[in-house]
Amino acid sequence: MLKLVGDDVPSIEDFMKRYRMEHPAALHRLRVGVPATVEHSSEAGPETGKWVAETTQSFITFMDALKLRLRAKDQLHPILQELLTGYARFKGSREWEGRSRMVSWLITLNGMKASEEITEEQSRQLLFDVDHAYAEFFRSLGGGGKDGAT
Repeated sequence: MLKLVGDDVPSIEDFMKRYRMEHPAALHRLRVGVPATVEHSSEAGPETGKWVAETTQSFITFMDALKLRLRAKDQLHPILQELLTGYARFKGSREWEGRSRMVSWLITLNGMKASEEITEEQSRQLLFDVDHAYAEFFRSLGGGGKDGAT
């Protein structure tokens, strides 16, 4: 973009100064040139992107299973277990509200026989709770959560 306005605005700093923009985090992000999730992923290394993709896939798979009216423990438990395993890889996830809700559901499913099914009401509540956890997870990736990814 600076190539287009380079004669009028020689640098990002000059542009921000001219328009009285005081956003140091935004300036840092533009200087670095990569998303915060990549910059701050030093603990997990290059696998963080893979973990985000896998966890997102697990969320979507589980929500789709509920929407397709899967209700039996032997249908839901493995998918929820995989979801929680991926979710737990992220720094700060223990404090996220969504995690405790999902763990409660896993405990509920653990107490059931393989052939037992959750009710329609339980299914709707579970979908609501998982959707909330997914939104919380997604916000954390953009730096909107408490600790972010990794």
